Order: sequence, then structure tokens, then C-alpha cells
Amino acid sequence: MEFVFSKDKIVFNRVLSELDKFVIDFVKVLNKCNIKYVIVSGYVSIVFGRSRQTEDVDMLVAEVPYEEFEDLWDEITKEFECMNTDNPKDAYENYLKEGSAIRFYRKDNPFPNMEFKFAKEKDDFYSINNSIRLLISGNELEISPIEFHIAYKFYLGSEKDFEDAKFVFNIFRKNIDLDLLKNHLKKLNIDSKLIEEYLGLL
Repeated sequence: MEFVFSKDKIVFNRVLSELDKFVIDFVKVLNKCNIKYVIVSGYVSIVFGRSRQTEDVDMLVAEVPYEEFEDLWDEITKEFECMNTDNPKDAYENYLKEGSAIRFYRKDNPFPNMEFKFAKEKDDFYSINNSIRLLISGNELEISPIEFHIAYKFYLGSEKDFEDAKFVFNIFRKNIDLDLLKNHLKKLNIDSKLIEEYLGLL
């Protein structure tokens, strides 16, 4: 698979999976409602070809007033259902505003589902404000910046997360900013020397 990589955009073509189609269709609703978002975590590795299963896709969303969320809810629920509640005010006030996620899935098919959460932490806002535009077979998505994605996966620390990080690093080894990656590792209090050794940089 050939990727065209620039500072804020990655372009490539391949046959879309059912997971890709789910993500693309969900994002189209957000774009229609002018909602700012970023896709993070496992799907960022999967979309570039990592072979592993996932039942959910993680999305951070810029917080909006209730009126705008209600309009978004009306659009989303034309095709998707919320796993947590069928009431938009409940979803907004008792989940999203409290820092919890809600999950959406295609009607009559609970997997995969979209974990939808308002950005709350500094790292969340960094990912949204520095997102990478991904053009996959003509469809546009916003994903977390590659260097931060790799560093954060190491921060999460599971074997699956380490392998996700290594997979994406090896794909974009010639493109990523190593100094920026090391800076993210430092801010997340990760021993960059150990990570450099793991990635074959030492």
C-alpha cells in the first residue's frame, strides 16, 4: 500500500472494509453538522493495515452547546442508535458533560460502535487541534497526529498498544518527526531510550 504523506495530510487508496464504511458514514454526519472531531487509538493503526479486530472506534469531539448537540443527535439517529440512552438531554448532561462517553452503532447491528466523547484533557485538545487529514479512497477523516498517536500508545502500555505503536512507526518511519515524537514521550514520562531501542533506533 502506497501512502502520500505531508505535514497535515495522508492520502492512500485501498478497498474499504466494513469498519471503514462505518467510520466514514458516521463522520459524514458530523461534517454535515460542522462538528469538530478527531479519531484516536486503535482504528488509527487498523486503517493503515494493521491486522487486528476491534469492536469500537474512539472519537474525541469538541464540546458544543446542547442546542447544537441536539441537532447532531437528530441527524445521527436517522441511521445510528445510542447504546447508552435514547434521550439526547440525558446523553449530553449525564454522560458527555460529566466526562463519560456514549456509544453509537448502526441500527440493529451493535458492532462495531463509535465511542463518542467530549474532549476534556490537554492531550484531547492537542489531538483535535493538530489532527491529520486522512484521505482514504476519496473519503476524508480526521485522525490523531502520528507522532502523538505513537507516543500515547506507548503510554497506554499494553502489548496490543505497543504493537499498534510499532506498526504505525514502521510505516511512517521516514516521514515522522523524531524530535517531536521524543518530546511527546518525555511529556508523557516515558523512558524514550527504552522506546528508541524497541523501535530499532539505537
